[in-house]
Amino acid sequence: MAEASITLSVDLRTALGKKNRALRRQGITPVHIYGLNEDSESLQANDRELISVLRAAGRTTPVTLKVSGGKETITIVREIARHAVSGDVQHVDFQRVDVQQEVQTPVPVSLTGQEAAPGTSGGAGVVTQGSFEILVRAKPFDVPHEIVVDCSGLMKIDSAILAGEIKLPAGVTLVGPADDRIAWIQPPRVSADDDAAADAAVAEGEDSEDADDGDSEETGDG
Repeated sequence: MAEASITLSVDLRTALGKKNRALRRQGITPVHIYGLNEDSESLQANDRELISVLRAAGRTTPVTLKVSGGKETITIVREIARHAVSGDVQHVDFQRVDVQQEVQTPVPVSLTGQEAAPGTSGGAGVVTQGSFEILVRAKPFDVPHEIVVDCSGLMKIDSAILAGEIKLPAGVTLVGPADDRIAWIQPPRVSADDDAAADAAVAEGEDSEDADDGDSEETGDG
């Protein structure tokens, strides 16, 4: 896979702890960098630039952190802390990586070909996604941004695609369980309306039986 280059400009951060709130009010997000047996560093980045980089890189594409007046470091995104209510990014952890050494990282999985799967013909079933990411090992620039799984070969109800059956790009190895179900054909679920109709039918049948029993008892007494 060709090397992609995403760069984020950062500054050294002296505001720590509760002082980070003041930074966020100024449109600056605290970030942290660690790994490769080097000292961790407290940094900060412009909100808009950081969010743009996170959208482009996800957790798979390497990000080069360029410290003003300092060196450039290749990293991958490890943790994103968000505000519990607003969802705004509060803090980001970056891990240093050696581009020649493999890393383990989760990669998002997306599905295609659901409508073409024979197992869904005539409403027989629907394609259900079980896992939305898989754990792989690869060199940083070989990690795919996402893995697309073709579901058009799912032939019948309960047909499934397992993680170990996915064809991965060259240089990428599956680390997670091979028997994880990525997608399968599931029978259509009974709707709440159908359940209500069935319950009503059962109740009506029981009422009818009770009425019949009552008529029988009256006839017997007569």
